[in-house]
Amino acid sequence: MTSGSGDLTVAQYLSSNGIQVTPIGRDAAAALGVVAHTPAGWEAAPAEQFPGATAVLVETSLVENGFAPNAVLLVGKLSTTVDSGPLLDCSFTDARLMPGWSEASTSVEDLGPWPARFLAGSFTAEQLELNVTTRYAVLGVDEQYLVQLTVTILAGQAEKLAFDVAAINDGLFDLG
Repeated sequence: MTSGSGDLTVAQYLSSNGIQVTPIGRDAAAALGVVAHTPAGWEAAPAEQFPGATAVLVETSLVENGFAPNAVLLVGKLSTTVDSGPLLDCSFTDARLMPGWSEASTSVEDLGPWPARFLAGSFTAEQLELNVTTRYAVLGVDEQYLVQLTVTILAGQAEKLAFDVAAINDGLFDLG
């Protein structure tokens, strides 16, 4: 039995319940139906540049102040089954701890058969105003996987990249 989530971050929740997460690669994630779709103009970063990440996408033509719009997909196998609700509720805590966090929207709607959470907002990092969307989901029944997709762009690029951000988020699961 796992303890409640309260105001824990995802990492704190996993740690306090003795749950280990083993990262899986792009091919294993795709076999689960989890894919980081790459919009036109974005590139997949070499896997060896980001150990532990399933996929990292960057839009290199829009680098400003040393920051490139990016999407990071993390998929990890959980060492034991969990009650997905309390775990996923911690995803809101993760975002709300960001410096200068301003929340735009949240959702607790499932994605197909999988419980999920979605959060959008903005925060400040290294003098940059950033917009971020993060989607968490727990896949599987007997074997479970924690999925996190975070798309981060400069706030000033929100209008220009709105279609790309939506395409990355909406294309995460191939449930067909």
